Amino acid sequence: MGSVRKRGPYQYQARVARKGWAPQTSTHISDEAARAWIRSIEGEMDRGIFLSRGEAERTTLNEALDRYLAEVTPTKKGKVQETTLINRWKVDPLASRFLASLRGSDFAAYRDKRKAAGRSSNTIRIELALIGHLFETARCEWKMEALANPIRNIRKPSTHSARRSMASSVTSTTLQTV
Repeated sequence: MGSVRKRGPYQYQARVARKGWAPQTSTHISDEAARAWIRSIEGEMDRGIFLSRGEAERTTLNEALDRYLAEVTPTKKGKVQETTLINRWKVDPLASRFLASLRGSDFAAYRDKRKAAGRSSNTIRIELALIGHLFETARCEWKMEALANPIRNIRKPSTHSARRSMASSVTSTTLQTV
């Protein structure tokens, strides 16, 4: 059974305690929002599909990038380049947001902003791939099972380049002359 406790003029703490589940709490700006949260959590618990979102709701992208840099990046061959890329992400405004609050639309706007700034499609794809891998690592290894990967929901920039088209034209010319 859930309960709501008023903590201030605009703070309502919702708490759900069910046998067999760890207690869950969340703070909301209205009593109605807190009660709606309780209903959704209790419904998920009743159906047996509840996954705690607490860790993802408390961890910012910046904190996740720090952890990724400490745990995952050292194992990679291109750790120097990836460190530079992580430091670039850490100054972006998205880094201050909580992982659970990030959506595909946020990263689509980021993609469009970087494209407008003149960044190449491949650079943008590499930046987004890092974040996608961070979300998968958080979900699979950092006990954030309820965390969805927002990068899966957006279109990535195309990878066609002048090098590919030039290489294919050279290959076809070579084959015709032989």
